[in-house]
Amino acid sequence: MNKYMNRNKISQSLAGLLTSALLLALVLVLGVSCSSQTGWGVVLWSIKGTDAKAGSIVPVYVKSNITKTYVIGLNDDRSVKMEVPLWQIEVFRTKKAAEKRVSEMGEWKSIYLIAQRDGLPIRQKPANGERRVYRLRQYEMVKVLAKVQGEAVYTGNVALPGEWYQVLTMDGTKGYVFSNTMKLFDESTGEEPSMPTDTSGQDTVSTILTTTWRPSWYTTMLNSNAVDLDYFSMQYGLFGDLTKNQIRVELPGYSQVFNYTSVTQDQDWFVFSPTPLRIRQDGTDAIIANWDPTDIPAKGEAVEWHQGGGSARFVAMDQDLLPIIQSEQIRRENALRSFFSSARVAAGQGDASKNSAIQLSSDVGGELTLWPSGLYSWQVAENTQAGFAPGNADPDQAQKGKIVFGVGLSDDLSATWQGAFSLYPDSSEGRSDYVYAIKMGHLLVAKSATQPGSGAIDTIDSRFDTVDFALSLGK
Repeated sequence: MNKYMNRNKISQSLAGLLTSALLLALVLVLGVSCSSQTGWGVVLWSIKGTDAKAGSIVPVYVKSNITKTYVIGLNDDRSVKMEVPLWQIEVFRTKKAAEKRVSEMGEWKSIYLIAQRDGLPIRQKPANGERRVYRLRQYEMVKVLAKVQGEAVYTGNVALPGEWYQVLTMDGTKGYVFSNTMKLFDESTGEEPSMPTDTSGQDTVSTILTTTWRPSWYTTMLNSNAVDLDYFSMQYGLFGDLTKNQIRVELPGYSQVFNYTSVTQDQDWFVFSPTPLRIRQDGTDAIIANWDPTDIPAKGEAVEWHQGGGSARFVAMDQDLLPIIQSEQIRRENALRSFFSSARVAAGQGDASKNSAIQLSSDVGGELTLWPSGLYSWQVAENTQAGFAPGNADPDQAQKGKIVFGVGLSDDLSATWQGAFSLYPDSSEGRSDYVYAIKMGHLLVAKSATQPGSGAIDTIDSRFDTVDFALSLGK
């Protein structure tokens, strides 16, 4: 089976992974201002799971020489960012310079080459006698950067047919390869590169490694038209790399890279040794991944991933997620404005300034202040039920954070409640979800018992009473 698998080993240190995760987390949580953009990047190798194909131009925000990565935007929208290796992007100070580079790439921007035998050399210069800088494995793919003039290559006294190309490998090595035993692949056709098949399941493994897999709750959210951006992101999924012998699993609170050297079958599981990862198909468009050998799901068992879990179900998704994310961001902004507009009317001050804060007061809930900017301050009362407010709220100190209108309501709850919101305390103790109803001069608030990630609240937490806040407007 290994005959058809690339055997390149890319070492990953734990320190590097943690630093990388912290870097991207800081950028995503704290945000990056427009002024912090450092340049424009030309994508040299298509970024898997996105529309950023080779030749695309993307904004570049942060460069880390420690993790050897850039933080980039996927388009001009500054709110959608991700981390990519340095080799995958060529950076320019101006967009005009980047556009010039794309123009120079010309017809080669979507072209790759696939090695048809093991041991083919990539050389420092386009000549057969030059120093070898990389050794290709059979069926390893490289990205064509340009077609160049080079010395003829002979076998005996006969010149071999073929051309010299400047290419880029998946570890960032650049050099020159002669195309005589390489197969050209044009990404713009929309077809996946053909791989050898056999009866041992290798074709299935190749399909797993070349498909973009997203957590199964993505389709649940889309079907219910309730997208929770804390759990619906470009970064989450299972991403295989046939050339690196690598599979990366990204889930909320979990990130792991599995570097395997062989693939074997154990009944209906494909085992990626020496890692604990195993994968099996679950129908035609889904897979089950397990990385906890002490808790392997039985066949037919429903798999729902949870924090700390060792299994997850993923579905094949070719749908572009970026427009969905952008649409949800707009919906959230509109929901915030609508909430404050309704609150002003309920307070009898519909003509009040749009910058006015909402003051909420309750004997059992304490004092809660909401600002149109999306911030809140909550001073709980002595008799506020423990756990009703986010985190460990202290009656002696106001809790501060942000309010986000990012979750929906089930059909059953929408008959009683007007909407839902989430509170994120600055103390980073996790978010809390609430449903609300605006009455004349009052805001009724109940806490959700729904597991975050479903996209819509369908259950009220019966441990807590509904809190009736008197509503007024501040300055």
